[in-house]
Amino acid sequence: MTPSIDLRQHCLAGGPQPVALSAHGSFSRDQLRERASTLGQALAARPEQRWGIWYQDAWDFLCGFMALALAGKQIVMPHNMQAGTAHQLARAFDVLLTDAPLPELAKTQLTPDRLIQGPRSDLPSPDTSIELVLFTSGSTGEPQPVHKTLVLLESELATLQRCFGDQMGKASVISTVSHQHIYGLLHSVLWPWWRGAPFVVAPCQYPEELVKRLAEWQPATLVSSPTHLSRLPQAPAFQAQPGGLAEIVSSGGPLAEQYALAMAELTGRAPLEILGSTETGGVAWRRRTEGDRWEPLPGVAISLSSQGCLRVNSPHLGSEDSFDMGDRAEVFEDGRFALLGRADRVVKVEGKRLSLTEMQKHLESHPAIASARVTVVRGRREEVGVVATLSREGQTLLDAQGKLALNQRLRRDLLAYFEAPLLPRRWRYVDNLPYNAQGKVTETDLQTLLTGSHR
Repeated sequence: MTPSIDLRQHCLAGGPQPVALSAHGSFSRDQLRERASTLGQALAARPEQRWGIWYQDAWDFLCGFMALALAGKQIVMPHNMQAGTAHQLARAFDVLLTDAPLPELAKTQLTPDRLIQGPRSDLPSPDTSIELVLFTSGSTGEPQPVHKTLVLLESELATLQRCFGDQMGKASVISTVSHQHIYGLLHSVLWPWWRGAPFVVAPCQYPEELVKRLAEWQPATLVSSPTHLSRLPQAPAFQAQPGGLAEIVSSGGPLAEQYALAMAELTGRAPLEILGSTETGGVAWRRRTEGDRWEPLPGVAISLSSQGCLRVNSPHLGSEDSFDMGDRAEVFEDGRFALLGRADRVVKVEGKRLSLTEMQKHLESHPAIASARVTVVRGRREEVGVVATLSREGQTLLDAQGKLALNQRLRRDLLAYFEAPLLPRRWRYVDNLPYNAQGKVTETDLQTLLTGSHR
């Protein structure tokens, strides 16, 4: 039976158990109750209903998030607060609750300390429905709002606890992903707090940081993305000390088999991969040591659209309507499925159809390329553009013969698979692809790199 989860009740229950870990000590459930209740009373006294929340620190974020929930406010969660994004998203909230006010944001911004200096009111009835607004990462343009409720999040947490709670246990949680995104919100903060697993408040970006924190807080669960996990097996610091991980969770996109198996060899366990999206929440899971097929989460029904794309019916959608994810898939008789690539990566250039995914795969199989992203730059004419990192061989060629020679070699090799009008005209070689906090490369960042002064 799926357990029932009530986060507001859980918050107000308090207790001595640790919730969060930092270099300065731990924070308990009693401290969370005190902090969230105090902030909640101050929030309840204010007339604004739509509150943005942006915190760098996961402990302060949880206190603010629960304070807004206790106060009955709408919780608006920007996925980043870079100047351009902040300007786009500011219309979605009336006030921003933050630990780091942004001088360029023309919106009321309050820190917790300033907020509690004001008047306070009683908290509303605990059965008040709490609305949440999250945002897609903007991979195809301007970020789009996704409306959910606290009840939907609690339902998904209950499903996660039912499926994986026993194996996750109460090991401390170290995260490389942002709590401002639904994956980090659930797996790095809310679920650990619910099951009694203290989370480390600061994000962990580098292998050296991970090794240091494992030495202090192992055994630990690592909540990460394919981007970070693809780098760990090659990191000398982690290779030297891969122990201390009780579990590894990955989401944000499929993890390539080679990296999943490399992590299994180093740590003794392949990552638990969770497939999902901001709109759908969690959809399915797999471990690559058990095969490449995905197992739907309980209550999630999978089918195919007329275009052969993954169609999801889920209690986490908050609607009886289905949602098409844009991933081509094959569904098997046992209900599991395999992903076959993104359908929405097929574009028209010069009147001809081009699979950007197919071109990316060919580039990434080239000995000169380590990783690549392909897009279309639309101006006076449509031009295919590539942003890539180079292998050692590619860097040697670039240094010895120059960029033009490397471009021409890559175009010549692609010509074996693609017609000449479809070949890339814009190339940008970078040290690292422009991954955002969710481990994704956005269309906006690709366009910026390809339309700048370096081509």
